Amino acid sequence: FMSIAEQMGATLANTAYSVNIKERYDFSCAIFGPDGSLVANAPHVPVHLGSMGASIKTIMRENHGMMKPGDSFAINAPYNGGTHLPDITVIKPVFDDVGETVIFYVASRGHHADIGGTVPGSAPANSTTVDEEGVLLDNVVLVRNARFLHDEIDALLRGGMYPARNPAQNIADLQAQVAVCEKGTTELRRVIDYYGLNVVHAY
Repeated sequence: FMSIAEQMGATLANTAYSVNIKERYDFSCAIFGPDGSLVANAPHVPVHLGSMGASIKTIMRENHGMMKPGDSFAINAPYNGGTHLPDITVIKPVFDDVGETVIFYVASRGHHADIGGTVPGSAPANSTTVDEEGVLLDNVVLVRNARFLHDEIDALLRGGMYPARNPAQNIADLQAQVAVCEKGTTELRRVIDYYGLNVVHAY
């Protein structure tokens, strides 16, 4: 499990666009059980990992009975497991072979260079509302039926009171985070194929 999380992190460092993620390694990757509890994380940024489970459980709660294979979600809401708005978490449910039951979740949280707000970098010291930090993503569908929703995400990043300053960079990093979740899914399936789902869930 640790190895899978570490491979996810290496993939993110190799595919991300921004300096924040690609060179500063301001990100975290982890695997969660079907109940949203943390299974394993790589030793990335510990402050991310304490609250990531709450983000997973928010996505589980808000999309109960509606998640399908090929879906991924984005969230940065501090009220629902986020830290500050630049930290965007991409969450992918991993389904069983018949595509009916979620057997794991994989997630990647990355610190984006900017997500809007009253100052560049999205960390205003004098903010009094969360809107002043930038664009709030609370249970946003990022990928539907294995298709990245580029136009919808771009419109969301450009909207609001204080829009993102470089949406193209945000989207490039989000696409890297989606790729990382796919990597985690692929590696989890290899483990399951080798040991069997019952054994993997037992561990």
